Amino acid sequence: MIKWGVISTGTISKAFCDSIRYSKEGELVAVASRSSKNLKHFSDKYGVGTHDSYDALLNDSSIDAIYIGTPHNSHFDLSLKTLRNGKHLLCEKPMTMNSTEAMILLNEARRLNLFFMEAFMYRCHPLTHKILELVKQEFSNQEVLIESSFGFTAEVDEKHRLKNPELGGGSILDIGCYPLSMARLIAGSLLEDAFADPLTISASGELSPNNIDLNAKAELEFSPKIKASIKSAINEEYENSLRVSSGEKQIFVKEPWHCGQFQGQKAEIKILENNQEKVIEVIDDVGLFTREIDEASFCIKAGKIESTFMSHADSLSNSIWLDKWLNELKVVYPANSIDTSSLKRSVFSKPSKDLSSIKIPELDKEISSIVFGCDNQINEVHAFAMFDYYYSKGGRVFDTAYIYNHGLSDKYLGDWINSRNQKDIVVLGKGAHTPDCFPDKIRPQIEESLSRGNIDKLDIYCLHRDNLDVPVTEFIDALNECKKEGLIDVLGASNWELERFKLANDYANEQQKTGFKVLSNNFSLARMIEPVWPGCFSCDETYLKYLTDNNIHLFPWSSQARGFFVNHVEFAANEHFANPTDEEEKRVWHDELNLARKDRAIELAKEKGCQPIQIALSYVVNLEISAYPLVGPRNFFELDSCIEATNIKLSKEDLRYLETGN
Repeated sequence: MIKWGVISTGTISKAFCDSIRYSKEGELVAVASRSSKNLKHFSDKYGVGTHDSYDALLNDSSIDAIYIGTPHNSHFDLSLKTLRNGKHLLCEKPMTMNSTEAMILLNEARRLNLFFMEAFMYRCHPLTHKILELVKQEFSNQEVLIESSFGFTAEVDEKHRLKNPELGGGSILDIGCYPLSMARLIAGSLLEDAFADPLTISASGELSPNNIDLNAKAELEFSPKIKASIKSAINEEYENSLRVSSGEKQIFVKEPWHCGQFQGQKAEIKILENNQEKVIEVIDDVGLFTREIDEASFCIKAGKIESTFMSHADSLSNSIWLDKWLNELKVVYPANSIDTSSLKRSVFSKPSKDLSSIKIPELDKEISSIVFGCDNQINEVHAFAMFDYYYSKGGRVFDTAYIYNHGLSDKYLGDWINSRNQKDIVVLGKGAHTPDCFPDKIRPQIEESLSRGNIDKLDIYCLHRDNLDVPVTEFIDALNECKKEGLIDVLGASNWELERFKLANDYANEQQKTGFKVLSNNFSLARMIEPVWPGCFSCDETYLKYLTDNNIHLFPWSSQARGFFVNHVEFAANEHFANPTDEEEKRVWHDELNLARKDRAIELAKEKGCQPIQIALSYVVNLEISAYPLVGPRNFFELDSCIEATNIKLSKEDLRYLETGN
C-alpha cells in the first residue's frame, strides 16, 4: 500500500480522507494543519498521525506520497517542497497560479523521477472514458460544438478564497479549469490525440471590484470543424453540464465533474436525436476520489511519474490556456508579478554545467554553445523562470533585439540580470530593423535598449537587417562611434548578403576600423527556400568558408528550421510548440533536398536514441565552424532538448550522410 500524507484539513481534504478508506492501493498515514482544532478532529475521526507544520509532514519518512488540498496560491511552494523532499504528489487543481509555475513543478517531477498528478478527479472515472468512446463513435469527422459549464452562487465576502486575489480567487481558476479541460479532452479525442489545444480563444466576463472574474465565458476553435463554448461562475447558477452536438444529434451529461457522486454513484449519458432519447447509465461502486487515489497509487507502485488519465503535457497545456483566458479578461494576480511571485529568487539553487563554456578572443567573458533567444516569453515571471533555468544549465549568452516583444524583451532581460546580479552574462542585442535600417537609428535604439534593461552596454551588437540603399561605409562608421563610446563591444550583422558583408569588412580593414566579427543569418540542415520573413538571408557553403577563413563567428537563427524537423509521429504531445504553420513549412522548407534530409535525420535519430529535431541542432554544433545557434525555447522541455542536442556527437560520416545520403 502507498502511504499517504495530507496537507490541509479543509473540505476537499476531508473528502480525500473519507475516500481513501475504500482504496485498494493506498492508505492514510498522517495529516498536517496549522489548526490544532482541525488536527484533533481528523485524528479522532481517521485514527491517523498529525503534524502541526507542513514541513514536519514532508519530513515524515513513513510517508510515500502527499495530497495537497490547500488554496491555489500555496500549491506551487508546497508542491516544490514536496518533490524536493522525495515525496510523490497529487495536487488539487489548478496545480498552480500560472503555467510558469506548472512548468517548473513538472520539470522537477521528471528530474527527480517522482510521480506527479493534477487532481482532476473526473479524468479517472469510467463516466469520462465512456463519454470519449461515444463522442468518437457518434461525431468523428463531423462539425462539432462542445458546450460545457460550471457555475454556482457563492455568498461570501471579499476575503474568502473564492473572491480574494491573494488566494487565487475567481471562477476561472477554481472551476473554469473543468470545462476547459473537458473541451480540450473531447477535441483531442476527435482529432485522434490524447488532448487538443485551441487555435484561438475569445473571452468575456464580469469582474469584481478587486479585479477577479465572477463569471467568464470563452469561445474556442480547435479546428475548422471543432469549436467549443465554455463558461464558469461564482455568482450565477449554471446547468453544470456537458453537451456535444452536431446537427440534430447531441450527447448530454449532467454534472460530468461529479460523475454521479451525489446521485448514489449513478450517472447518465443521454444521446438525443430526432426527438429520440437513449440513456446510457454508468454505475460506479468505487467512488470519485477513491478512483483518483487508486490511480495515483497504482502509478507510483508501477514506477511511473505520470498518469495517462491526466498527463504532464495535458496539465501544462491546460494551465497555458487558463493563462490565456485570464489574460483575455485582464485578470491579474499578485502571484503573477515578479515582485510578489514565489520566483522572485531563483528556484534553481544548484547550477550544473550541462552546456560547455567557450572562449572567443573578442570577449572577456565565456560564451555557451547555444544562445537563448529572448522573444518567446509571455510575461516577466515566465522570462525569469526561463532565464534562471538556462543559466542553471551553464547558459550565458542571451539574444535580444530592439523590436522583440515591443521592447519588453530588453526589459525582462535587464531586470533579470540586475535582480540576480549576474556579471558573467553576454548580451547579444540587435537593432536598426527595417524600416529603421539607417545609420542614424543605431545609436538612439542602442541607448533605448540599454535604458529599458538598465544595463551599461551590449557585448555583441548586430544590425538586424541591411539596407541596400545605404553604403556599407556609413554603417561601419556609425557602429565604430558607438563602440568608441562604450555602448557596444563586438560588431556584427544579421541577415546580410555575403557581398555586402565582405564590403563592410574590407572597408573597416582599409580604414583601420573595427569590422564585423559576428554574423547572425539563418543556417540549418534544412536550406531556406524562401525567406521566413522579408529581408532574411541564409548562409551557403561559400559564405561559411568566408567566415571560417576570416575567424568570424556565426550565431545562426532557426538552426532547427522552426520545427520542420519535429517528428510528429513519435514525439510526445505538446513537448515542442515550435511547429511552423503548414503555409510556412511548405513555402520555406519543402523541397526535395530538405525532405530527404528530414528523412535522414529521422533515421539517424533512431540510431542515436534521440529526436530528429535534436539531430538538426547537433548538425550545426558539430560542423567545423565557430557556430553558436540561437534557440527560442518556450518551456524547460524544449530547452532541455536543445541542451541534449549539443552533447550528441556526430562523426564526419554522420554529417555527410545528413547532407548527401552517402
